[in-house]
Amino acid sequence: MLTSKQRQFLKAQAHKLKPVMHVGKGGVTPAQAAELDVMMDSLELVKIKINQNSFEDEATAAAALCAAVPGLEHVWTIGHTLLFFRPSRTRDTRYPLPA
Repeated sequence: MLTSKQRQFLKAQAHKLKPVMHVGKGGVTPAQAAELDVMMDSLELVKIKINQNSFEDEATAAAALCAAVPGLEHVWTIGHTLLFFRPSRTRDTRYPLPA
């Protein structure tokens, strides 16, 4: 569970990032969740965009992704963009969280 200070730090780090995945009309699929699981080891902090034609709202998509990807933390939602964090399991983290 992230503290408010850690969330603030991650939001500042993610400001320059572009979305790496889009959720479309089909909603969150198992293939997307599997791909996100692989991406999180190298990227650690990702933005995901919910397209206008999606039948899922942001809260449902965030809950589905957190349930499908182990260790994934939902950091922030702004508009149709979701921010997720998971420290790398294979190397040192690029985003050392403040205490």
